[in-house]
Amino acid sequence: MKKEVSYNQVNTLNWKRQAHYDFFRSFEKPFWGVTTQLNCTKAFAYCKTYNVSFFCYYLYLSLQAANEVQAFRYRIHDNNVLEYYEIGGSITVIRPDETFGFAYFDFYDEFERFQVELKKQINLEKQSRGLQTDANCRDVIHYSVLPYISFTQMEHALYGGQDNGIPKITFGKYLFQNDQILLPMSIHVHHALCDGVDVGKFVTTFQGYLEM
Repeated sequence: MKKEVSYNQVNTLNWKRQAHYDFFRSFEKPFWGVTTQLNCTKAFAYCKTYNVSFFCYYLYLSLQAANEVQAFRYRIHDNNVLEYYEIGGSITVIRPDETFGFAYFDFYDEFERFQVELKKQINLEKQSRGLQTDANCRDVIHYSVLPYISFTQMEHALYGGQDNGIPKITFGKYLFQNDQILLPMSIHVHHALCDGVDVGKFVTTFQGYLEM
């Protein structure tokens, strides 16, 4: 069962970024993005030592970091800005017939429970057919994984009505370089809600968790 959704409506009239919000809302393509590499050497070694899924672990740490950056919890709905108290995620799931679906999952502080619930949702989606989406589910990060490509740039397909501000994070194929393991990651965010300083906070926080 999905967690209860809680949020606060932001008073944009007294918001420090009101001018920025109004400015970027008028853009035809308000999403912007960056691609970087994360050093996940320690996290990878931890997963090998304790027989933990590396995918589940870095997804958990990334969502933990996203919840700590306020701008990553902002969403737009009916011309209002909502700040969710906690966000979960959705992830693309490849099925045996090579189609894909979306698995929605909550965030839990305890990694063990997070991993169990995530795997449960992924397995359910692998058994489904077609493409089921939830346009009302805004308290998420949209995740994708391209395990076949260690990319250096990434762009998303965006439809014209996408004005909810949901961040999109994509992970690529990790690579070994000079005794280190590097994980490609792209981040796309809505500029009316999220700036470079916010993305920088997220990347720094996430990288810090990977090195613990």
